[in-house]
Amino acid sequence: MCELLGLCFNRPVRPEISFRGFRRRAEGNPDGWGIARFEGAACQVFKEPVRADSSPLAEFLRDYQLLESTIFIAHVRKSSRGGVALRNTHPFVRVFQRREVVLAHNGTLNLEDASLDEKFQAVGETDSERLLCLLLSDMWQRCIGFDAYQAIEQLFQQYNQYGTMNVLFSEGEHLYAYTESKAYRPAHDDEQKRPRNGLHVVGRQAPFGKVSLADEDWEIDLDEQEATGQQGVIVATWPLTTGEHENWQRLPPGKLTVFKAGRQVYPSGPQT
Repeated sequence: MCELLGLCFNRPVRPEISFRGFRRRAEGNPDGWGIARFEGAACQVFKEPVRADSSPLAEFLRDYQLLESTIFIAHVRKSSRGGVALRNTHPFVRVFQRREVVLAHNGTLNLEDASLDEKFQAVGETDSERLLCLLLSDMWQRCIGFDAYQAIEQLFQQYNQYGTMNVLFSEGEHLYAYTESKAYRPAHDDEQKRPRNGLHVVGRQAPFGKVSLADEDWEIDLDEQEATGQQGVIVATWPLTTGEHENWQRLPPGKLTVFKAGRQVYPSGPQT
């Protein structure tokens, strides 16, 4: 199944350590990769229909000093709907309420009969791009704003009835994470038998300490890399890092979690 990565911080960050580990997940997801960053209401997307861990562009971006943002969304793809092509590569982008909106998804949805507003039409053949068009069509028709968290959650719960879905999307201010509603089930092709579905989150707040990548022998002292007062969250399909402060938690199934400026704003309660 495709894998997702999202970052939301209160100050611009570089995604180096997270993206470095995330590229390694291309081994089981060889059909494309993409990463989006925001600058205000505009986003910049880099994507290719090739393996992330063999892409010179992905390698360049991993080390590119000017690749900064408060919000990132990334995806590595294993195709299920639509061929291996740029038009079918995540993340997908549309303009809505004078902002560029980015979405990446894993799972499979049967949305062929869903009604779309003529303002939002798919270019490729994926259910994921159609999901973005359906979301914006429904938000447009029902006058739902980006701060109507409960209404957006209800839309995703409706869509989830048509299949399986873990979703990250953003309009540049919030990072929205919706987690598959069905029970977590063992992955028979994984000797560790970890669950297939879901999203995990870890909070970051100075002092960060040292962290290591889960998939390779590589360590970094984040206190030397990040500014004092910086805080944020990283959302991923599977935990990417290990370390004293790397307390990854599974997000609740069938629910929407929203982050803004590096903090959880929906649902309210203890902050991640």
